[in-house]
Amino acid sequence: MEELLKLVVTIFIVLAAIWELAVGRTKDGRKTKKDWQMAFLATFMMVVVQRPLLVIGVSLLLSTLFPSSAGSLAWLQQDYFWYALIGYFCIEEFLHGSAHLFSHMKRPKNKALQWIQAFYKMSHRPHHLSGGTDNKGQLSVTQTFINGWAWWFILPNYWFQIVCLYLGLTEVFIYATVFKGLWAAHTHVNWNYDLYFLNHKNKWVRNIMWALCHVITFPTQHHQHHSRGKNSAKNVTATLAIYDWLIFRTLAIETTKPEVYGWRQSEDEANSVFKRYFNFNVKKYMPGR
Repeated sequence: MEELLKLVVTIFIVLAAIWELAVGRTKDGRKTKKDWQMAFLATFMMVVVQRPLLVIGVSLLLSTLFPSSAGSLAWLQQDYFWYALIGYFCIEEFLHGSAHLFSHMKRPKNKALQWIQAFYKMSHRPHHLSGGTDNKGQLSVTQTFINGWAWWFILPNYWFQIVCLYLGLTEVFIYATVFKGLWAAHTHVNWNYDLYFLNHKNKWVRNIMWALCHVITFPTQHHQHHSRGKNSAKNVTATLAIYDWLIFRTLAIETTKPEVYGWRQSEDEANSVFKRYFNFNVKKYMPGR
């Protein structure tokens, strides 16, 4: 079952990438050779290095600290599956949104927190680099899993996922992870179907879509997060926009696509995917840099 569900996510991303190519959504500088290379490098590292290391590390840590804890919550999944799934999903999404917001928010005054945030910013930056230096780059489905080398190791929701998996919430982990993976991939595809409803001539259709955008994250909301401008630190949740609305206060609903996608790139980032991915210069993201 796990392999089948993983295959579903992979097939969706592949088909969406083929669609983007077929309809011309990657032409004219919207997607560059470096973008393709980053997608392959980041995905390879995630599958072969980052995720396996995290699973091994968390499992060893828990088995050492709590020797009899493996599978100890399997009863929760068996007796209260839907409650466990909903609770897991809400906690995981909150942890992800919190860490993501921390990567974008203003620098804290505490020196130690500044260093931690700088590490987060350094690790997350590749996710916001798209296209070349001509500002023609746009969002693509292959951007879904692109981040720096350390991102998988420092996001608390990834640790939460592995802890729950170790404790026996296997099916909960699989279903929630696959759904979130599919939704995150779909918000990165170069389409904006939600704009059709947000700009619909019927007032009721517009209002219903506007209300839904307060609860669920739709493509244009995430595209705005990938913009260069006032909304680049907005819409930090992957699926549950209600956190952006009520907790993080970062909700931004627009009725048009961003004019410019992606952050400005340095010469090294524009010319080398390895320097873009394997970035170790934490000091660069400290105050005054």
